[in-house]
Amino acid sequence: MTNRITLQDYFKLFLITILLLPLFTRAGNYPPGEPKIITGLVLSETDQSPVAGASIVVKGSKAGTSSGFDGKFSIKAKEGDVLVITGVGITKQEITVGADSYLSISVVTNSKNLNEVVVTATGIRKDSKKLGYSIQTVDASKLTQAREADPINALKGNAAGLQVNITSEVGHSPDVIIRGENAPTDRPMFVVDGVPLSSDTYNFNSDDIDTYTILKGPNAAALYGFQGKNGAIIITTKKGASAKGHTVVTFNSTTQWNQGFLALPKYQDTYGPGDNGKYAFGGGGSSPQSYFGNGAIGVGNNDYDYDVWGPQFRGQLLPQYDGAYDPAQTYTTTFADGSTYSGHVAPTPWLARGKDNLKQYIQTGLLSVNSVSVSSSSDKTDIRFSVGNTYQKGIVPNTELNNFNFAGSIVQRFNDKLTATAYFNFSRQSTPNLPDVVYGPNSMIYNIIIWGGADWAMSDMRNYWQTGKVGIQQKYEEFYRYNNPYFMSYEWLRGHYQNNEYGYVSLNYKINNDLDIQLRPSMTAYDMMNNEKMPYSAGAYGRPLRQGDYREDRRALFESNTDAQIRYHKNQIAGWLDVSALGGLNVRSETFNSNFTSTNYLNVPGVYSFSNSLNALTGSTFNSNLLVLSAYYSVDLGYKTFITANITGRVDKSSSLPPSGDSYFYPSYNLATVVSDYVKLPTVISFLKVRGSYAESKDGGTSPFFSPNVSSTPASQYGYYWNSPYDGPTYKFAQTYNLAPTYSAQNSAVYTDQTVSPDIVTQSRQATEFGADIRFFNNRLGFDITKYHYKNTQIVAQGTSSASGYSSFLTNGNAYTNDGWEIVMNAKPFVNPNGWSWNVVVNYGRLH
Repeated sequence: MTNRITLQDYFKLFLITILLLPLFTRAGNYPPGEPKIITGLVLSETDQSPVAGASIVVKGSKAGTSSGFDGKFSIKAKEGDVLVITGVGITKQEITVGADSYLSISVVTNSKNLNEVVVTATGIRKDSKKLGYSIQTVDASKLTQAREADPINALKGNAAGLQVNITSEVGHSPDVIIRGENAPTDRPMFVVDGVPLSSDTYNFNSDDIDTYTILKGPNAAALYGFQGKNGAIIITTKKGASAKGHTVVTFNSTTQWNQGFLALPKYQDTYGPGDNGKYAFGGGGSSPQSYFGNGAIGVGNNDYDYDVWGPQFRGQLLPQYDGAYDPAQTYTTTFADGSTYSGHVAPTPWLARGKDNLKQYIQTGLLSVNSVSVSSSSDKTDIRFSVGNTYQKGIVPNTELNNFNFAGSIVQRFNDKLTATAYFNFSRQSTPNLPDVVYGPNSMIYNIIIWGGADWAMSDMRNYWQTGKVGIQQKYEEFYRYNNPYFMSYEWLRGHYQNNEYGYVSLNYKINNDLDIQLRPSMTAYDMMNNEKMPYSAGAYGRPLRQGDYREDRRALFESNTDAQIRYHKNQIAGWLDVSALGGLNVRSETFNSNFTSTNYLNVPGVYSFSNSLNALTGSTFNSNLLVLSAYYSVDLGYKTFITANITGRVDKSSSLPPSGDSYFYPSYNLATVVSDYVKLPTVISFLKVRGSYAESKDGGTSPFFSPNVSSTPASQYGYYWNSPYDGPTYKFAQTYNLAPTYSAQNSAVYTDQTVSPDIVTQSRQATEFGADIRFFNNRLGFDITKYHYKNTQIVAQGTSSASGYSSFLTNGNAYTNDGWEIVMNAKPFVNPNGWSWNVVVNYGRLH
């Protein structure tokens, strides 16, 4: 056997090299009078919050820089030099450089004019006053007091137009919708530090996240091309420590208990199983008419299918599940209408013994989150490493999930021109059992509430094997298609095991004060294995023999994303023009494969392996590749501080689209003006900005999620199929063969009965947005108001003449519009920098 070094192996070695580099590098010692690297932090004197966009210049020279999004800056100066700090809304200040290479500078700010820098598409940081579209930034530290298993869950209610549908099921990510787009393919993209993520949000430790930024629709996310059609959620991670020269160790631990359902639906417990007031259990699987190999047989009265409108509970004697079966003894039961039934099961009192079966079954759930991080910052290096673990115990017995997480980041400033950043995140999700919650006899709720009656007590079901038939026959009140809940929890097991890896390296070189370049390669990968062990006597739709099954679902994804940018920034050209511009190239490559394999009944009970399949194995495979080549640009033109026009454009050439239309242009046009900067307004108004934007986007022929096609396997009629992150091609425009069992249960290839228009183009969206940001009482009360309009054109399957040999014709059509309002209110009823403060954020969204 030979060992091959793959592209992934090279990439991992490259990441490790970058991460370990600072361990072999130390900052140089600068002799007195020699220039040295000065790093620091600009803070507001009022509340010690970071000040972004402050200009720091060495007095009497042309050397200068500006503070970043987090208030940090780096500049070369020598001891005795004077640094001049200025900026919009900042009172000019001068600081003399001493022997220390780190400065913490507090400046006097004017809340009316102070800039707020936010993260936008591709990781670009911009002054929020210059944005012509709506975004919202959420401080992650405010969302970690009451933890969530998935950090995205915590965004619920924190942004207007953002809908986070949290699932209470262990291991499942929330369904995230922006501005009401509810089709399965209309989901926002996730971005980490400017780099798209094609993995599970479960793999992030909430303690590693600094901020969330919600880009609402194509107006804000046009630079991401077709991936940004439905907006984006940008996650910015923590880097280094807040103070220089210290090692900071942080430990967080939270524990929450979950008592179960907030409310339960009403269900009747007056009548027991059966129909029309009649029911008698005839023995079922315990009888000589055993269903193994023959299918289920109801030998009693209305005991073939367990409905819940049988005799009323009055304590009368009826044959039921807890009666002794004696083939030598015959018992006669008389019903209310005078009819009788004779059988071999001894009658027992007909009582509502299980009125609270569901409450007796569920247990107290648990969510325990623990994480520890170590961070440090110096003149040249910012380091942060963290380890975390999230443990969930479900409310269904014997269900749990462990999620281990490791993250590491290093920022290395080699000199005042070259900076390298490396980040890597690894997570491991593992559980031997997750509950099945979809409709069917494989669901707990189905067996207990929907079709289960009150004639049986949950306590009677704890010993779930019939006497003398351990491993072969479960004990329950029925025998046809229902299952003992404890039998399902401890024998019908569904394992989930997934590794997620995500990382990037960013190299930034500053050519001069106005021009810099950036190269940022990244990778996303996961490998997942789900299995299901269906024991003997378990009942499910489509599996009447109840002889068990075993199946495995394996998937793997690897995506590389290489991005290069050149950026230019210059203020006050000719005394009035501010220019910010960038150009970029991006290469995205993805490979994905899926293998689903299932037995067709088991030979030997309890042996879960493919070699134990009674009949031939069945399964399905899927493999896909994606290559997207992109070029993009963004230009900001500002007249002083009064008005800013922004134009962006991106071209995507994607292999997921038909050759006749595999390249599209995605433009956006944005305009913003701060009226309060040049119009005298009433003193009660602190700030007024109006904005407008227009963008065009299209669908990329991809799907955000993947689930295997199991239609040709025994698993097609039962079980839960995990939706994993995908964002790969759907081959919607391709005319392919379909494989499915036909004669003698043998797979056959059938050519598609759908034809495709030669002029078809992908789905499109035209988005228009207007808004205003108005603040009162020195920013103590503010309203951000947005009105948006979407025009969408989809793809439809039209009917066609059967004489053509096809049943449908795929073409463009179904144009419709979306209109909506969003209002964000920010209020500060109480502000005390040295004590208790109260901030209120209210989000409102309406779609029609």
